[in-house]
Parts: sequence; structure tokens; C-alpha cells
Amino acid sequence: MTEKKEIDVSKVMGMLRDQLQLPEKAYFFDTTLRDGEQTPGISFTHEEKLSIARTLDDLGIDVIEAGFPVISEGDFKACRDISNLGLESEIIGLARMKKLDIDKVIEADMDSIHVFIATSELHMKEKLKMTPDEVIDSIAKHVTYAKDHFDKILFSAEDATRSDLNFLIKANKTAVQHGATRVNIPDTVGTISPNAFGHIIKKNYEALPKDVRIAVHCHNDFGLAVANTIAGFENGASEAQTTIMGLGERAGNASFEETAMSLYALYQLPMNINTKLIFPTAKLVESYCGGKIRIGRLQPLIGQNAFAHESGIHAHAMIANARAYEPITPELIGIKRTDSVEEIVKKSIKLGKHSGGHALKAKLEDFGLDPSDEQFNKIMDDIKRFGDKGHEVSEEDFLAIVKDVMGELPQEEKYVIIDELTVLTGSVVTPTSTVRLKIRNNGDFISKTASSVGVGPVDASVKAIVKCFEPMSKVKLLSYNIDAVTGGSDALGNVTIEVMDLDSNIIVSSSATHEDIVMSSVLSLVEGLNKITKQKNQ
Repeated sequence: MTEKKEIDVSKVMGMLRDQLQLPEKAYFFDTTLRDGEQTPGISFTHEEKLSIARTLDDLGIDVIEAGFPVISEGDFKACRDISNLGLESEIIGLARMKKLDIDKVIEADMDSIHVFIATSELHMKEKLKMTPDEVIDSIAKHVTYAKDHFDKILFSAEDATRSDLNFLIKANKTAVQHGATRVNIPDTVGTISPNAFGHIIKKNYEALPKDVRIAVHCHNDFGLAVANTIAGFENGASEAQTTIMGLGERAGNASFEETAMSLYALYQLPMNINTKLIFPTAKLVESYCGGKIRIGRLQPLIGQNAFAHESGIHAHAMIANARAYEPITPELIGIKRTDSVEEIVKKSIKLGKHSGGHALKAKLEDFGLDPSDEQFNKIMDDIKRFGDKGHEVSEEDFLAIVKDVMGELPQEEKYVIIDELTVLTGSVVTPTSTVRLKIRNNGDFISKTASSVGVGPVDASVKAIVKCFEPMSKVKLLSYNIDAVTGGSDALGNVTIEVMDLDSNIIVSSSATHEDIVMSSVLSLVEGLNKITKQKNQ
């Protein structure tokens, strides 16, 4: 299990373990590529789906729901191609209780099948136009047919939490009797509380054979998806159906990140998940959402503020001992800042009107600055005044304040320098960029040149820099944002990016300001590459 230094949670959790019906192991079923892609506005390309599948496999996901093969030619092709990637994860396809659907999963050469039919009175009467007896007959008929082709069959009773409990149990038992090896109990529209959901899981656990794995699939309409999933595990479930970032219909599904770390840290359940890939995986999937879905600043574990501290009381205690206000270390989920706990604390401190002297001292030390007492007090006053006006004190704001008080700041050591940039663009010209970088290698700078085309001059320049840097390390631009700092046609453009080193999973953010938007973009990316290289060399 985990090392004590990485986790420090409630002692009461350990006392309650024996009173719960916890499984011996937690399994994870990821439906990002199926239910997650049903998020309004989200549609992954074929290559993005293959990339996500490979990433989920690296993460240690037990079962990947690759899609709904009958729904479209694109979905079928993705299911087939993911099935043929040779991944360790089990690849499963969704099907209604229809022979055509089941045949499409068979044709896609998938490892297993997920069949479903609704069991609530509302759905049976209004959607299916079927009687309860007809639903039971359909389950028996189609699960039997699926059993002729698959050893592993998952049955889901759609809208289970609004179904009559006795009928739900009857439907699940019928599926098992005709060949289903796993049963999923979904809270399809997120309409139940943790206690009530736990009761449903417990009754099904008591009624079904103990070799049948019970899965739970919870939606987040009332913000209870993760809590309901955990309640399911406390009452006999052993498989969590989740999505990366909680993607999904309406308010989404249970977040994988929150569910996995709750079961791992709070309940200490064994699992196949490589927790250090949790944050990099979320950032990669976020980049494929095209800016339509972003990780929220306050999102647990992976949000920008998850390991950030502004209050002077918190920052002081954090500097003394990082466990004071953090239940886990950020490295445990793959947030790589530095190997030193002291440095992690310094980097996590955010300055503002609530900041105290210890936080400011740590931040100044992080930049190698040693101001006089008078300068220190002036910097503190300026930061508090800035915060009182309702502004967040960013890294750039902090450095501007310090520079104003102390004068020129020491220059950071550079590993990547832009030596030359040539851009060709126009209304009838394919945007082309050629860059020459100086890259430090074993203490000496070597010159690397690369050219690339793009949809515009910025895209071409970014691609050329990435190509130039690629022999040293493979990187991916995760996000790109531009803001006008000043008005008018000569406005300064500030570009902020996030870039990920795919070899080490280091993720950094950087920004640059210039009157030329191409230069802002290039300088920001080069700064990001410097940050990545610096962290890799530490």
C-alpha cells in the first residue's frame, strides 16, 4: 500500500473498516469514451480516442468502455481499433437488448459486452412500451445470446434507483441465471442519496451469488455521484464506473480522480491504478475537450487551488510540516513540482491580502532574494494593498512588485533559448515557420533548427518549436490562452500556456507578453520548455 508520508487522513476511518462490506479490491471501469463523450459539446476524434485508450491502459484502468458500436460508423471503428491495440485493459462495448447491437459488439472484436435495459416503471411504460414480464423475457433471451459469444457479460438495469427494488433484484438475478458475470446498478439520473443507494446495493449483494462483481454507475445531478459510489463500495460493490474529470450527460458522472483517491487514501483499498498518472491523464483529456470543458479551479485534487495556500496561518504551518493542511502529497497523483517537500510548500503558497510574513519569506527565498527589513515590509504592504483591491497576486504581479521595490532581479538559468524565428504567412500562402533553438546538452548549447506548417503563424511556430525540441523530449501543448494587456491596434498580447512533457508527465504553465502575438506565443512556449528542463534536471 501507500507510504505513510504520502497520506495522512482521519484515524476514525480505520476504526470503521470492519463495520463495512468493503471488497478485497477496487476495480475501475472507465466510460470516458462512451458516457463521457456524451457530454454536450464534446466529440473526440478517432486519433484522440486511441490516445485516451492508451493513456487509460497506462493508468491501470481495469475495463475501458470503448463506445457504443451500433450508434455510428465512427463509434464502431473506434471500438474495433481500440480492441486491436493489444492493451492490458479489458475492452468492453455497449449494447441494448437487441440482436443487432450485440452483433455489432461481436463484429468489433471486443473482449466483453455490456448489455442494458431499463427497469423503472417510468422507463418501461413511457420509453420501452414494454410490460415488466416482457423486460424479464428480453433479458433472458439476449443475455443467453450474448453468452454464446462472450465469457464476460455485464448487465445494467437502466434507471435502477427509480425501479421497484424487488423487480430490480429479479432482473439482476435473471441476467445472472442466463450468463451475466457482472451486474451494474446505475443511478441513471442522479436521484438518490448515499444512504438509500447503499441500501439498494446491500440488498442486491445479499441476493446475488458472491462471485458476481457488482458495479456502480452514478450521475452527478445533485453533486452526489462520488458519495453514492463510495456508499456502494461500503455495501458490497467492487467496481466503480467513472469518467476522467467527471465528464458525462447533464452534470456528469462520478469523477475518476475523486473516486479513486477516496478508495485509495481513505479506505486503503488495493487497486491496479498508478496514482501518479492521475493528474497527467486528466490534463491530457482536458486538452482533447477543445476548451469546452476545463478542470475547475476548485475541483478536488486536480484543480489549480487543490494544493494552494494563501492564509498566513496555513502557510506558516505548511512550511513547518506539509501534512498540516494537506491530506496527501501532490506527487502522489502526479503533480510534479520538485522532489523537496520544502520546495513544494513554497511553490504552493499563493500571495494575497491574507498572507503572512512566513509565506512571503518562503516565496522570496524561492527566487533567491534577500531583501532588507525595510524592503520586506514594503513588499508585504504592496501585496496586501493589491489583494485588498480584489486582485489575485499572480507570479508576474509578485515579481513586478519585488522589482519595483528592489530593482533588477537575478536572471534564471536558461536551458532553451530562441535564436531565430522566421514566419511566412498570407492570404494565399500556407503559414510556415522556421525556428532555431539553442538547447543546453551536458553543459554546452547545441543548435537545433526545424520548420513546420500550420493553420496559422502561431500554430506553425509552435509545431516547429516542438519538432525542434522533440529529440530531447516529447512535449504536448495542453492549453493556450491569449489576453490583450492594453487597448488599440498596438495592444500587447499576453499568452499563457500549459505544456506537458510526455516522458516524465511534468506539466508546467508559463506566460509571455509582446506586441507581436507570434512572439508572445513563442516566448511563452520557450519559457515552458525551460521550466520542464529545469525540473527534469533537479
